[in-house]
Amino acid sequence: MESSLIRKFKPFYNLISKDDRTPYFIHLTKEEYPRPVINHKPQKALAGPFLNGLIPRRILKSLRAVTPYCLAQRPVKTPCFYSHLNLCRPCPGSDLTSDQKKEYQKNILRLKKLLSGNFAGVKSQLTANMLQASKLQNYDKAANLRDQLQALENLLNTPIAADEYLVNPNLVQDQRSLSLDKLEAELSAYLPTLKRLNRIEMFDVAHLSGTFATAAMVVAVNGQPNPDYYRHFKIKKAQTDSDVDMMAEVLSRRVKNASWPTPDLIVLDGGIPQLAAVLKLDLNYPLISLAKRQETIVVPANGGFQELNLDRSHPGLRLLQNLRNEAHRFSRRLHHRLRGKIIS
Repeated sequence: MESSLIRKFKPFYNLISKDDRTPYFIHLTKEEYPRPVINHKPQKALAGPFLNGLIPRRILKSLRAVTPYCLAQRPVKTPCFYSHLNLCRPCPGSDLTSDQKKEYQKNILRLKKLLSGNFAGVKSQLTANMLQASKLQNYDKAANLRDQLQALENLLNTPIAADEYLVNPNLVQDQRSLSLDKLEAELSAYLPTLKRLNRIEMFDVAHLSGTFATAAMVVAVNGQPNPDYYRHFKIKKAQTDSDVDMMAEVLSRRVKNASWPTPDLIVLDGGIPQLAAVLKLDLNYPLISLAKRQETIVVPANGGFQELNLDRSHPGLRLLQNLRNEAHRFSRRLHHRLRGKIIS
């Protein structure tokens, strides 16, 4: 936003962001194992122009997690450090088989598609390859493709442009309202008693093999986390390392506090086991859980459970993720405090 305003109003003393330097472009080399390079040549560029050299470097760094490539000078004599991080795979510094050579070329082809904006094509291709690898029981390859898909989905969750905050001073409140509306729309089909989500309570537990067990309740009022309503719990009854038993204990203690405001939705950090255990308590509040591994929302439905896998960019899912992360942070704070007392 600062850079855009400098270019718009051209203040006298702000030289950065308003000079006439030559823009940057992204190219691919014509080597046996091509690699992306950044230069000032507009001819046959894959992406650009960029007024700042930092921008294309950040773009390439982000895309490398989706489709690995090698940046080392050719010829590559030994595998580089990035090959151990799966950011250079397959590494040209190794003796590649014909299949590995084809894999590298496919990675470069995906890079071209991503730089041209064809994210949907790359996503569908990675998904198909992952399912095929899983079907053939090649689980290592399937796991790598899953990580690449996750990296791509993170890229697609683009932040709000800075200029939008100038156009709409109430953008933050509007985004919160949108998140609540979208979440309510997804859950209302399964939770008939669900009302307007004025108060959402998220619960999480933290422990070390059952010791120093704690839990936390964080609260969002109208989509905004409100620390005034946060609460810590020390696990007392559940003498076990079971997250399920601990979660059930915390919820049973929470409902006994009649002076606390009534929640419109309770969210548990966990999956079907946590939700099933808490449902047995008959709390009479709308209940769901959020399973961290695939960010799956679990809701009770028809005497069983229904799993909702929303798009990672879904505003309602992102609201729940933020609350879950806040609950995790808050529960671990007391957990580490208790451990620190024993150590000291």
